[in-house]
Amino acid sequence: MKPPSLDGWITLPEAARLADVTERWMRRLVADGKVVGVKFGRNYLVLRESAAKFKRSPDEGRPRSR
Repeated sequence: MKPPSLDGWITLPEAARLADVTERWMRRLVADGKVVGVKFGRNYLVLRESAAKFKRSPDEGRPRSR
């Protein structure tokens, strides 16, 4: 039996970096169904394409403190 393909899926921290949001906010987006993701125990996998569409615009909203 061949294992399922994980092509296109990334970890939650990777998805947060890709979308330029915090991990907490990405977790909320997944929980609200705004980003496609699945939870396995304490970990999440997020569809890269879904996370990429939430990339923040640099001139939109309040600047993020780092």
